[in-house]
Amino acid sequence: MKVPEILETKRLVIRPFTKEDINEFMNFMINEKENANFNLRSDLQILNDPKSLFTLILNTNKLSSQFLVLVISDKGNNKFLGTCGLISTKKDESVECFFALLKEYRKNGFAIEAMLKLFEYSFLTLEIPKIVAYIHPNSSSSWKVAERIGMKYMGQFQLKNLRSKTMFFSIEKKEYKTQRSY
Repeated sequence: MKVPEILETKRLVIRPFTKEDINEFMNFMINEKENANFNLRSDLQILNDPKSLFTLILNTNKLSSQFLVLVISDKGNNKFLGTCGLISTKKDESVECFFALLKEYRKNGFAIEAMLKLFEYSFLTLEIPKIVAYIHPNSSSSWKVAERIGMKYMGQFQLKNLRSKTMFFSIEKKEYKTQRSY
């Protein structure tokens, strides 16, 4: 996936990670309350070692790869708010999206704003045909964001190597374009 130099919204800058982001990233990842509802596939369990994950993100963003991991920051002061990105599903041409914000920045519309910009980049620049999301059922804020950004709830699924069922959401490029034409 081609990594954008920068994506901007009215309030946010969405950009690749740099070495300077390590402290904010480490603080975010080691806080169990912040990432309690991450619903990660077994091949992404590198989260147990945040430093290795950060190195992987930096290297991945330098290369064309199966992952796209970006920083969400405040446009006014460049403060780290969270992260978002895409992961290739390997099943078809679809990608899985994700987002995570620090607790103090939730419920301000930042996740919706960031994800809509990421969808625009994904569908219009990367030409991705479909984006999916797997959301932990306890994360009502996350599934509300998925609905607000136009994703359809497709039911609950038990994915391999996950302890609990996960909520499955989906949006296709044609649906995105139809929604944005209003």
